[in-house]
Amino acid sequence: MTVDSAKRYCLIGAGACGIAVVKNFVERGIPFDCFEKESDVGGIWNPESPSHVYETICLNTSRSLSKYTDFNMPKGSPQFLGKDAALDYIRAYARHFDLYDHITFNTTVENVERHDGKWLVTVSGDKRPRVYDGLVVSNGHHWDPMMPEYPGEFTGEVLHAIDVKNRDQLTGKRVLIVGAGNTGCDLAADAAFLSRSVEHSMRRTYYFLPKFAFGRPMDKWLDRTQRWPVPRRFLRWMYGSAIYFLVGPYERLGLPTPDHKILESHPNSAPAYLDHLAHKRIVPRRDIERFEGKRVIFTNGEETEVDLVIFATGYHLSFPFMDKSYIANEDGSTSLFMNTCHREMDNLFACGLVQPADGGFWQLADYQGQLIATFVVAQERDPAKADWFRAHKASAKPDFSHGVDYIDSPRHKLEVQHYRYRTHIKKLLKKFGPVASMSYPEPAHSVAAKAARSDKAKRPLQPAA
Repeated sequence: MTVDSAKRYCLIGAGACGIAVVKNFVERGIPFDCFEKESDVGGIWNPESPSHVYETICLNTSRSLSKYTDFNMPKGSPQFLGKDAALDYIRAYARHFDLYDHITFNTTVENVERHDGKWLVTVSGDKRPRVYDGLVVSNGHHWDPMMPEYPGEFTGEVLHAIDVKNRDQLTGKRVLIVGAGNTGCDLAADAAFLSRSVEHSMRRTYYFLPKFAFGRPMDKWLDRTQRWPVPRRFLRWMYGSAIYFLVGPYERLGLPTPDHKILESHPNSAPAYLDHLAHKRIVPRRDIERFEGKRVIFTNGEETEVDLVIFATGYHLSFPFMDKSYIANEDGSTSLFMNTCHREMDNLFACGLVQPADGGFWQLADYQGQLIATFVVAQERDPAKADWFRAHKASAKPDFSHGVDYIDSPRHKLEVQHYRYRTHIKKLLKKFGPVASMSYPEPAHSVAAKAARSDKAKRPLQPAA
């Protein structure tokens, strides 16, 4: 099958999630342009990016649940990659599949507008917008810091976690870290060896999972048990009993008992943090009530004096180049089917808008890229399957929490359970049938050119005149 003029897509971003889309589009032969504002792939793992991660950060998910679906990590890689190893893996993936030549670097997408069913995309250096038939947005959601407001004024130094790049910023200071997600706990654990004092303010206590159990990564145990055909209530009881056995009562560490049931919040994987609590290198605090100079008063009446406040309080879901309502709701959630396909438009997609509780972003982004590419191909090569998926994505509301009611907080707006999410995409791809592995139809002029080259190669050489 050929078409006179193939549709062309615009891919925004070549971070760890964006390159998974690039790879799947290249593999399926879908025409596209990909724009990346930095000079290399990697997103927040790229040290040249202003949003790059802290120097000692490690993945909180094991390599088997973080890796791309068809690219294993090098033999001997640590179970939990550090910053440098993570960047090396992402760039090795891009080199292995020859993705660099398909990405336009040092180019910022400045504006995106919809017009007559197409997308007008203006990039840096262009005076006029380019016209595209489809759009895939992969600009990430860990770069626009969310800063809470409290009464009073703090006269010391204030940073968001995204502004903390190296250990020198923590050394020798009295530090207060606000927020008990993985980032906040990791920063507190690092500061325990570097700072004069470390205090940690949190609204609630979350459940802390050790990274290993019986010699295997904890997320692999969770992933395996999710497959058991048992009631969710039993799983919750089993997880709670195991954590109590491994960690013990939180009160012994100076933490309040969690105000929710296990699985109702994103768990933390920070064993070093618990060790510092036990040694009182970190002092747990309640939520902040107000500031007075360098003094911090907490909601339980306690107070302290610090030099540096670090807000590890999450990020806004931001799309500065386009109308946010196409993709995100005001509360930071998304109405996209599978968090990736627009329900009414067949040419608008997003990649990476998930917060997996027990696995990695990159692997789910790869599955998202496969789903997007398959639907794009189906629209050209299998209209019946495209019609089926079009109707399905318009109304289906799959449950990736298996009945768990997450705490109503910004960090849970994109929460998914890794096993159930990827399994659902795999079922969708299977239902697409043969089109899930088909290539995109080539433009007629491309097919004609290839045929001419092939015909020329078959002709016998003519003697010179």
